[in-house]
Amino acid sequence: MRALKAAVRTLALACFGLASLSAARADDIVVTHYGSLLYGLPYAIAMEKGYFKEAGVDITGILTSKGGGTSVRNMMAGETLFAEVALPAALSAIKEGFNIKIISGGTDGRSSFWVTRPGEKIDKPEDLKGKRFVYSRPKSVSESITLAVLKSWNVPVADVKMVAIGDFGAGLTALEHNKVDIAIIPEPIYSQKEKAGVKYKILPWLDEKLPAYAQTVGIATDETIAKHGPKLKAVIEARRKGVEFLYANPKEAAAILAKAYNLPPDVAASAVGNILKMNPTWWNRGELKRPLMEAMAEALGSVGALKLPIDWKAAINDSFLPPAKTQ
Repeated sequence: MRALKAAVRTLALACFGLASLSAARADDIVVTHYGSLLYGLPYAIAMEKGYFKEAGVDITGILTSKGGGTSVRNMMAGETLFAEVALPAALSAIKEGFNIKIISGGTDGRSSFWVTRPGEKIDKPEDLKGKRFVYSRPKSVSESITLAVLKSWNVPVADVKMVAIGDFGAGLTALEHNKVDIAIIPEPIYSQKEKAGVKYKILPWLDEKLPAYAQTVGIATDETIAKHGPKLKAVIEARRKGVEFLYANPKEAAAILAKAYNLPPDVAASAVGNILKMNPTWWNRGELKRPLMEAMAEALGSVGALKLPIDWKAAINDSFLPPAKTQ
C-alpha cells in the first residue's frame, strides 16, 4: 500500500511538473471498496465535478480496500487524510485503542440483494438452519448485516456457517458451485450478473425485519483532526455536494460511475437505479445519525461481535458537521 501511495503521489507531481515546493500538499483518501461497490460514487462525482478543489482541498487519489478492518489499517498505514469505512470496523478499532474518531456519516440501511441458487428451499427462518452464509471480511458491512439478519429472525449464529471469502465475486462463484448457500450481492455486481444472464433466487424477506442502521462512516486520526481540520471539512463538504448531485441527477451520476469504475453505461444506470429504488436515502449527506449507529452496535454486541458499551462521546468528533437530523 505504501508503494501504491508513493506511485500515486509521484505521478501527480509529474503531471503538475513539480510546480512549486511551496504549493499545498495534495492528499489521498481511502474509501472502502472504491471502484467496485457504490460507497464511492459521491467521491467519484466530487472528483469529476471539481467539488474537492471548490471546497479547498486537493484530492489526487481515492485509494480502495476490500472492506472490514482493512480500510482502517490502510488509512493508519500511510498519510491518508480521511477514510470511509464500515462502522463495525471503526468501532472495533476505537475499542482496540486506535487514535481515530468518527467524523461523518456515509451510508445507511439496505443496499444489497440476498440470493441463493434457483430452486433452493429457503423460504422462511426455519430454512436457515445449517445454511452457509458468505461475507467479505471480519468487521465488514456484509458480516455485520448477516449477523443482524440472523438476530432479527432469532436464528443462533451457531446454527449456521459463516464463510469469509474476501471478494464478493468469489462469493457468488462459491454460491454457484454449491460451496455456500446464501450470498449478498451489492451493486453494481448484481447488475453485471443480470446482464450476463446469471440467474439467482432472490430472498427479499431475509432482511425485512432489520431496523434502520448505519453501514459506513467517515473517520480520521486524532492527529489529522488537530492539524488538518479545514481539509477534513472540505472533504465532507465535497462529498455532500456529490450526494446532492447524485439525487438530483441520477442519470448523469450513473454516467460518472461508468467512467470512474470502467462499467458499461447500462450496468451503471441499472446499479444506481436499483439502489435508489431499494433505499432512496442510502447515501447519507454526511450527518452523524447516532440512533442508526447505535442500532448497528447493539445488533453486533448482542451476538458477541462487538464489545459493548460504546463510549460514543469518545468515539465521535462532531465538530465538522451541523447537528445531526433527528431520525
